[in-house]
Amino acid sequence: MSMIDAFYNALFALNLVYNFALEPLFLLFFARLLGISYLNPYSITVFALLPVRLLWLLAGPSVHFTDGVFDGTYQYLILLENLHFTLRTGVAGLLVFYLSRDDVAGRFIDRFHFQPMSAERLRLCALLFFGVFALSFVITASWSFGLLNWLMSPRTGYQLHRAGAGPFYAMAVSMIAVSYILAMLAASSQRRIIATWLVYLPFVFLLGSKGYLVVYTVTAFAFMLIYGFKIRISTVAAVGLVMSAAVLLNFGSADLVDIFLYFDYYSNSAYFVRAYQNGLTDLFYGEISSTEIIGVVPRALWPGKPFVYGATLLNEMFYPGMAEAGHTPAFGGPILAYADFGVPGVVLHGLTDWSYLGAVLMAFMLLTRLRDRGPQFVRTHHFYIFLTMMMLAPGYLNFFQFPLNVGIMGFVAATIMAFNLFPRTRFIRFA
Repeated sequence: MSMIDAFYNALFALNLVYNFALEPLFLLFFARLLGISYLNPYSITVFALLPVRLLWLLAGPSVHFTDGVFDGTYQYLILLENLHFTLRTGVAGLLVFYLSRDDVAGRFIDRFHFQPMSAERLRLCALLFFGVFALSFVITASWSFGLLNWLMSPRTGYQLHRAGAGPFYAMAVSMIAVSYILAMLAASSQRRIIATWLVYLPFVFLLGSKGYLVVYTVTAFAFMLIYGFKIRISTVAAVGLVMSAAVLLNFGSADLVDIFLYFDYYSNSAYFVRAYQNGLTDLFYGEISSTEIIGVVPRALWPGKPFVYGATLLNEMFYPGMAEAGHTPAFGGPILAYADFGVPGVVLHGLTDWSYLGAVLMAFMLLTRLRDRGPQFVRTHHFYIFLTMMMLAPGYLNFFQFPLNVGIMGFVAATIMAFNLFPRTRFIRFA
């Protein structure tokens, strides 16, 4: 290997290390600035999933590219992602630094004194939303696969039999998440947190995605932190390793190459970048972002709704017909912003990544209230119940775009507030 090759390989390795370390470093900065533990409900998900992220970062590219992780197109994608990460974490860091100086929003919200939510009413609300989940799940499973078939093979149902029942599946995912968070808020000890997790896990399994099992487990750890129970970083690391092993075992193969081929997160993006750089295709110039709104309309209400719109425009270039068959391959890095407007699109999205900035803002408000007022305040104050839901409910509002997501949030908020105002009855007393 020549000195030039060694130099470039060193730069490529540094590119990967920067990508892997930037978000954890921001979380450490976040915790230090707020004077809270490095391991908190906001950071635990990122820390626990670091081994899984490492699989995406190294496993797939090592078998998808001839030069492995030193492939030029892959490194360019990582560089784009690093640019996006740097911009959005820089803006988020400024936001946290500014908010930490004067908690105007938190003090304004605390002026609204709602009747505190009791544990019994939280449990009753959890039961109600679980009922909505059960109904939505039964409709989804019965749509084309059959309830018994889905119960016997949830993975097959999830992969091949959601077409036409997508809105009901989305409702099932969101409602069990809401139910889970409310049940966790009603818990008050480690034993009850663990019991709640064990009760919900079999039903989460029915959703068909192993990822939900992982995130529900991490959420249980987050609630232990909310209630002030001590968790060691070594425990989180062990959970991360177990989750990584579970991801690999899920493929049912002993051939690591076959398993690693599944991690096509970045190789799918590389197909577009190479095609664009070789002049085989052009940018979409906003067509991807502008057509996402089509996803708001359920196919049941619009039978002629196109299968290809938004992110699936990129899929259709390399996987014709896959979107219509219900398969949507994932893409790595800020490739959708790049496919729309190139590097300027990546820069613009990095500076205005509202979903990430919103998550940071919610984390700031929730963690400062936990620090200053304690878990009892958070678990009984309506606003912070909704905030906990937005931050920690696994899959909540997945698949729902504006304005449907606002409608779901309104339904959840109105239901919880109505149950809290409902006169005390024997049914509520024994909930």
